[in-house]
Amino acid sequence: MTQEIRQPEVPWAPARVTSEHLRALTPLVSEADRDRSVLVADRAGNLAVVTPDAAAAGCLAGEMRLLATRADLLDAGLTESWRAGRLTGPVVAVCTAEAASLNAAERDAA
Repeated sequence: MTQEIRQPEVPWAPARVTSEHLRALTPLVSEADRDRSVLVADRAGNLAVVTPDAAAAGCLAGEMRLLATRADLLDAGLTESWRAGRLTGPVVAVCTAEAASLNAAERDAA
């Protein structure tokens, strides 16, 4: 019988989300048409805006956690404007409120 040897769990550091992190999700197309629409945090609490595929791979590997998506901002009241090339509406208000909500959740999880 083999025995599984588990590595000790590395704790998750809380991430500090600002409205600027969420505003990075608002362009509809970025960097050579790569859709970067997911905000993730790594174990150290470092934030990155990545593609959905990169977020899924990192989350499945246990190295990232999903914080927000462009869809969350749409649900919060922003709208897609292909003419402007980004999400529009009360961007500052929505991003500030969503950042406050995410930071409260991060504090509660710590």
